[in-house]
Amino acid sequence: MSNQPRFAFTKIFVDDLEVESDFYTAVFDMTVKARLNLGEGDDALEEIILSTARSDDSNFILWRYLRRPTPLPGEATLGFTVEDVEDIARRVENAGGSILQPPKTVPEAGVSVAFVTDPENHVLEIVQHL
Repeated sequence: MSNQPRFAFTKIFVDDLEVESDFYTAVFDMTVKARLNLGEGDDALEEIILSTARSDDSNFILWRYLRRPTPLPGEATLGFTVEDVEDIARRVENAGGSILQPPKTVPEAGVSVAFVTDPENHVLEIVQHL
């Protein structure tokens, strides 16, 4: 893996995973790469990862919270894969961003992940594959 961060995915929050997944697969010929249940308590969620047949495409991810309301449309989570999530978290703070959730290992997904914001509070998910 290159030491350079890679823009890897965009996430949107939805109310109905099946309807939204069906829409994007029908309109854009996407396929379901994975379905996951992650988090716990108020952070518990279901996730569907979609992708096109292109090998160089980023993923498009649908999220649905299980215990809290769906955020209003219009904001997305931007995802970056990196080699060292701890280093990127430090760089975020040094560049004027904030840490929403410090790096945390998610064994069932095989990743370490942090949620951060840029200086205008746009959410970024930083993922290191383990």
